[in-house]
Amino acid sequence: MNTRTLSPEDYWRAIVSRKWLVITTILVSLSIAGVVCALIPKVYLSATKMWFEGAKIEESIVSGPNPAGGVYTPTLDDRVMEVRQFVMGRKTLGQIAGEFGLFGYEKDHPDAAESENAIRAMRGSIKVEPTKDKLFITLSFSNEDPIIARDVTSRLSDLFIEETLKDRERGVEAAEDFLGLELKHAKAELEVKEKIISEFKQQHLGELPQQIDANLRKLDRLQEDMRSQGEQSQSLSNRLVQLDKSIKDYEETGEVSGDSPIGTSSKRSKDPRLGRIKELERRLVELSSMYKDTYPDLVQVKEEIRKLKEMTSAQYRDLLPETEAEDEPIATKKSKRKAIDPYHAELLKQRDEIVLELDAVKRRQAHIAVEMSQYERRVEHTPEREQKLKTLERDYENLQKNYQSLLDKKLTAGMQKSLAQGRKGAKFSIVDPAYTPVVPVIPNIPLIMAAGLVLGCALGFGGAVGLELMGRGFRSAEEVEITLGLPVIASIPLYESAFGGAMQTVRALSGKKRGSSLMLPGSGKQSGDDMQVAGGLPAASVRQRGQNGQLHAPTPGLELVSMWRPLSFVAEQYRVAATRLELMTGDRKSTAIVVTSAVMGEGKSSTALNLGYVLAKDLDRRTIVIDCDLKRPMQHIYAGVWQHPGLVEVLRGTKAIEDCVQRLGESGPWILPAGSVGDNPVGLAKMHQLSDLVAELKEKFDYVIIDAPPVLPLADMQVLASTGDLIAYVVKASMTGRDVVQKALKALGENTNLGIILNGLDAHTTPYYMQQEYYREAHHEQLK
Repeated sequence: MNTRTLSPEDYWRAIVSRKWLVITTILVSLSIAGVVCALIPKVYLSATKMWFEGAKIEESIVSGPNPAGGVYTPTLDDRVMEVRQFVMGRKTLGQIAGEFGLFGYEKDHPDAAESENAIRAMRGSIKVEPTKDKLFITLSFSNEDPIIARDVTSRLSDLFIEETLKDRERGVEAAEDFLGLELKHAKAELEVKEKIISEFKQQHLGELPQQIDANLRKLDRLQEDMRSQGEQSQSLSNRLVQLDKSIKDYEETGEVSGDSPIGTSSKRSKDPRLGRIKELERRLVELSSMYKDTYPDLVQVKEEIRKLKEMTSAQYRDLLPETEAEDEPIATKKSKRKAIDPYHAELLKQRDEIVLELDAVKRRQAHIAVEMSQYERRVEHTPEREQKLKTLERDYENLQKNYQSLLDKKLTAGMQKSLAQGRKGAKFSIVDPAYTPVVPVIPNIPLIMAAGLVLGCALGFGGAVGLELMGRGFRSAEEVEITLGLPVIASIPLYESAFGGAMQTVRALSGKKRGSSLMLPGSGKQSGDDMQVAGGLPAASVRQRGQNGQLHAPTPGLELVSMWRPLSFVAEQYRVAATRLELMTGDRKSTAIVVTSAVMGEGKSSTALNLGYVLAKDLDRRTIVIDCDLKRPMQHIYAGVWQHPGLVEVLRGTKAIEDCVQRLGESGPWILPAGSVGDNPVGLAKMHQLSDLVAELKEKFDYVIIDAPPVLPLADMQVLASTGDLIAYVVKASMTGRDVVQKALKALGENTNLGIILNGLDAHTTPYYMQQEYYREAHHEQLK
């Protein structure tokens, strides 16, 4: 069932229409709730409030400090659990049950089944919970006797306070002994850990994390020394190369090369003293850049320069050996010069000094490299030593904290012992003693009555809505198409909407007596007095007698809304239906349309007449409307024509069809009324002749509209269904149940040429496009 289209108005309508069901259900539920309240045994609840004060020294003895560094303070939930564990204990419950004789407890047989059941019942009757403001603890006991409830509650609180004081004394003594042993163990562990740290520092001296900065600075200095020694070694190597070259050139040619460190001229004939002085000055500059003024070589060079400057060139030459003869062999000259030449001797001396200095530099470099390797190893091992030392120090710190904590607890244990013995420490106190209850807690009358009211409302409203859904009709074309799977030809609003909202007047005119049949002139019967015209509209289906006594032709009823209100949206929807039916006919030259419904009262007769009028008047089609509902004929009343002769006379053969048809106006459809029905209706055998009649009429008319009887109550529709080319199935919106509609469609069988006309849509279910101002203004113009 599709309930998506239900609106709040639908629910309200369902509840109002079944208000007595809702009221009865609510009253019954409230009565049942009252009976339940009367039958349930009354239970009374007595409670006492306790407050825990102090409670900081004792817990700090056996508990470590909290993360904030303060003393541990139990929460209210911890205290509630403490009270619950005591009062729910078997020993306490057995003692209380035995004292008051509760629940059949046997003191002499505490392990008996009755005693076990009594303990369970006691636990179910006791509650320990914090108050809503989280300041106190509530201890309560429930019983059918309010005096027993009060006494048991008071006794439970007294037992708990007494036992708490005893437990505190025993706990403090045990904690003091325990703390003494723990303090000894902690002290021993602390000493061991101190020794391990000291040995570790001695073993890895120089690699400790606090020495890392000094090691790095020393390593930087060594690297700087190594770089300086490297530069000095390179300089000495360069000088050695130059000296070797000078010595070689001097030995071969007897001349000093231009780049010689001592050479001052290219030939020996020049003043050798000046050359020697320049050479010594150059040597002095080199030594000054490398050594201090007190360096021996530096002092010797300065002294030699001073002596050379004091003597003359002649004196210096006298010191030199005599020149050999020119014709002596060169090898002899070289050997003599080597033996006695001071310049050559000086060059050799300088070379030896440079070699010695170069060896000394290399030894210093090797020593520096060893030191650098040692300090690099220290730096590399420092992170490992640091991690190990941190672990040792962390363990030591934890042991130290533990030792200090145990020492503090040991000191406070003595204080707590004194306070506990004098009962001046932390304790529970009774803030609100147990009272004698007056109002029972079971049954909870307001709650039970509210539950009964809620249940009654749920059952009442739910039943009303459920019944509405079970018998609910279709309220929109979308529901019809989704549920039935058939096309909707048109959605016809209520006829009252076409008459400017004069609802009461329209209902009065539409609901007048239809009982009197319209007779032919000369029959001598009258159908009633003349009726007044309402809103400028003539009365429907009534004989009118003129001044000369002759019967006038009857007037169409208000049901023919397509004639009275051609600009209304109701008439427009009939034009839509007529147009769609014409499209459904296809290429047929003439079409027979059967208009029926599931049950009577769905508006099939007025629908058939309005369709015929629109086809004839607006679409200019030759149309005839046949009233085949012989059990309840209505076409002669709606169309304002004479009732007989009609279809009955044609089927019986007493009249020709030309004598029975009547035309509605000059351009309206032809009407074939039901005729003289009476108490002897036409049998089914005669109804079979209707097929031949329809075939005959199709030769003369474009459309033959058959106003057929309802499907379910009568058997005539089973015969008439086969006479039509199309079936227009009328469904009364919001009235005809869905199951009824589906049952009638099933009785008709499968018919592909079947369309639904949804009739009687009210203002709440009419789509917005059916309420446009265009049609309202047109209606007002017609009313004027």
